[in-house]
Amino acid sequence: MANIFGKDPTRRIVLGAGLGLAAGLMPWQAGASFRTVKVGSIMPSSGVLAFPGQACVRGINLGAKFAKERFGVDMEIVHADTQSKPENGRIAADNLIRQGCTVLIGAWDSGATISALQAAEAAKVPMVVHIASATQVTSQGFTQVFRFYPTSLTIVRQSLLELKSILSSVDNPPKTAAVLHLNNTMGQSTAASIDQAWKEVDVPLKIAEYIPYDEKARDLSVEVAKAKASGADALVSVTRVNDAIMITRECIKQGWNPKLIFSPNSNGVQDKAYYNALGKYGDGAILSTVWYNPKAPDTAAIIKGFEASYPNEWLDANSGCAFEAVQIVADAVVRANSSVSSEIHAALKKTDLDPILMYSGRIKFDENVQNINSAVTMLQGQGGTPKVISPRTIADATLQYPLKPFEAR
Repeated sequence: MANIFGKDPTRRIVLGAGLGLAAGLMPWQAGASFRTVKVGSIMPSSGVLAFPGQACVRGINLGAKFAKERFGVDMEIVHADTQSKPENGRIAADNLIRQGCTVLIGAWDSGATISALQAAEAAKVPMVVHIASATQVTSQGFTQVFRFYPTSLTIVRQSLLELKSILSSVDNPPKTAAVLHLNNTMGQSTAASIDQAWKEVDVPLKIAEYIPYDEKARDLSVEVAKAKASGADALVSVTRVNDAIMITRECIKQGWNPKLIFSPNSNGVQDKAYYNALGKYGDGAILSTVWYNPKAPDTAAIIKGFEASYPNEWLDANSGCAFEAVQIVADAVVRANSSVSSEIHAALKKTDLDPILMYSGRIKFDENVQNINSAVTMLQGQGGTPKVISPRTIADATLQYPLKPFEAR
């Protein structure tokens, strides 16, 4: 399979006919007349969020190939880069709509997503949100939004139920936790969700302190020192991949060895860049996130196709959720039998789709246009890769606890 990502992840990409996903994968709906739709993809392909943004672009591109095979939809993908600036979401959406895109996918960062939705709302162009967890995405009355990803409160609540289960199953569990979190839209929303859900779930672990930090920070030594000084023996972090790396390096430098590092609604453990930067020090941390189902019927073929196109990358939650969003759009286009925005919008409202790749219940949108059956998995870094440790029905590893001291690795 040809690598359609190329050198420029934001370039315009048109997918032609006859592209198979992987050797041996049978085309679905053979003989179906192809439907054409122009799709705008809004991602942070450069700047501080470039790692996940570029992963999303890869998922979009592969997803479009798969959609041609599965749904008979010929997608013209036009990529736009927010440059990791939330205010650029609206600019990107406006530009894509002017270019004739009748449906959008994006925008990864919650701030950029809300910004882009303002343009989508004004133009009445539907937007499928593959990743963005801030409550505001679906609580501000937008009519054009369709969010596949769970809200931060849903992620945190499900995550803390799993954490509570973990704490009840291990010897010598931690007693207190420091919460280190981004001070942006996503980080503040998640921190508020932690505060609310922690009490609802009754986690048997006291929060010693909440410590916010700026997402553009280049040094987190003060924040990590503050967390260590709190006396906490567990670290709860809400991070992007760059700062997850910085936090671990500071823990090593300052000789802080929490018994548990746990991240709800974050990047880090799931990202290849995390292990590239940290090596053996990346193991042991736990992350709850939306993740692919390794036991789904098409997963092996999709991963094979991904690896053929991107041999130096791996399929993660970012690329996986972007891939799934493309399938949601393709399904709606088929049912609408149209590329007109209003007709795609009407079809999206009636979505009732088994997920192709990601772990989730059937994809349906409620009155707030939120996927009602979204679900999370628990990952732990083991052997330099993320392993699923929960739910057990799809797990490929078991929990390792406590965190091995960094200096002993």
